[in-house]
Amino acid sequence: MDIHARIKQLCSQKKWSLSKLAKEAGLSEITVYDWFNENHYMPSLRAIEDICGAFEITLSEFYTDIEVDKLSDKELKLLETFKALSEKRQDALLIVAQTLKED
Repeated sequence: MDIHARIKQLCSQKKWSLSKLAKEAGLSEITVYDWFNENHYMPSLRAIEDICGAFEITLSEFYTDIEVDKLSDKELKLLETFKALSEKRQDALLIVAQTLKED
């Protein structure tokens, strides 16, 4: 599931509009709506963290529908490595991972 679909899914589960999401996450409505316009801008990692806070979920829960306690050793190691990276490198890694997923 891509980021846009995941955000829509979480909003649907809470019966939130994009406007409500923006308010709860402390983001501007324009920013949130820009993610879903024809250009399909991607939210930054910081914005995704804000979204996770609004939905009271972890980043792991955002990116997967797998329970954290059921992650394999490789998956846990990947998450630990990801957390140790700078925000810029995390963003770059997300782009690479998304590109690999699309292949």
